[in-house]
Amino acid sequence: MKNNIVIFILMTIILIPFYINAKPPSKFYELPKVVAVQNRPYYSSRDLSFSVGWLPSDAFNKGITFGTSYTHHYKDYLAWEIINVNYSINSETSLKKEMENLNIDITNEGFDGALDYIQAYATTSFIYTPFYNKSLLFNDKIIHGNTSFVIGGGLASFKSTGSRLLLSGGLILRFFTKKNRSWKFDFRNNIYYEKTLGAVYALSLSVAYSFELGDNPVNKH
Repeated sequence: MKNNIVIFILMTIILIPFYINAKPPSKFYELPKVVAVQNRPYYSSRDLSFSVGWLPSDAFNKGITFGTSYTHHYKDYLAWEIINVNYSINSETSLKKEMENLNIDITNEGFDGALDYIQAYATTSFIYTPFYNKSLLFNDKIIHGNTSFVIGGGLASFKSTGSRLLLSGGLILRFFTKKNRSWKFDFRNNIYYEKTLGAVYALSLSVAYSFELGDNPVNKH
């Protein structure tokens, strides 16, 4: 009899923790379902964009750019920006005007001595988009978007010294406003070669409004 009591007490001690940690019956309440990945509601297919931007050539010349681009998206994460054309309206800086007022002759080490600048440039690029984003705007509205990396090449036309090959790479941030509308913030570093100066970097910053010309599929993989 004593042995049975001891066994009962031991079994009770062993089973109590399992009973406490056991899963409660679902009839009392429903446990929330955790979903880690959801289908994205916004896609890009064939993208036509119109942009305005800034092209700081050097300490003496700054450009305001106007451009357009057409991009074909093969997958969610891979696209070809077939053409991106920009025209730059040059604006002389106050430093250049002050030196001219003081009759100081300014020459450049490269470009045959001219203070040359880009008037227009065109590129073709590949775009890789590994990140799809959801952002909370002013704690009120969810904005969908993506982050892309871009690399390509093209041609830059200068005012006085002709054209030069151009390499380009950077980052694009896209924010959707509708299924077929979005804003793009484009940051690129353009590199060209000048025989005296070597590799020269020309940063370009632009904001573009994009129109989707194709359908947005429910699931595009």
